[in-house]
Amino acid sequence: MERMTIAQEEQTFIEDLAMLEDWFLQYEYLLQLSCELPKLPPEDKTDDTRVPGCQSGVWLKLSYSQGKVHVIADSDALIIRGIIAIIVTLLNERTPQEIMEYEPKFIAMTNISKQISTDRFDGLHSVIKSIQIYAGTCI
Repeated sequence: MERMTIAQEEQTFIEDLAMLEDWFLQYEYLLQLSCELPKLPPEDKTDDTRVPGCQSGVWLKLSYSQGKVHVIADSDALIIRGIIAIIVTLLNERTPQEIMEYEPKFIAMTNISKQISTDRFDGLHSVIKSIQIYAGTCI
């Protein structure tokens, strides 16, 4: 079975969050996603892997093999961790070209942008931008 495109997977998350009209239910959904995201080992949480511009601690470990970018991420804030789980689901195991062409929509098209601070919003975009910059080095 062929994997959905990033846009198709993203649309699924947008629809899932839209079905949960209440922010509390969306919050629970993000908490559930945060629990499913594998934790980054403490030894990988270094200044080198920390994403600059994030209000809470966010770490990103990127690698490239067999034509795909591998994304591992973690955060010490549960809601941000849930949103990062979405980012990892969308971008992990994708080609550099797919990642570089991705224009994030799910944060702006859901209540997430209204529920998190501007600093956190900008930090999440820093995570995506960091992955895209790395992908650009893999071409």
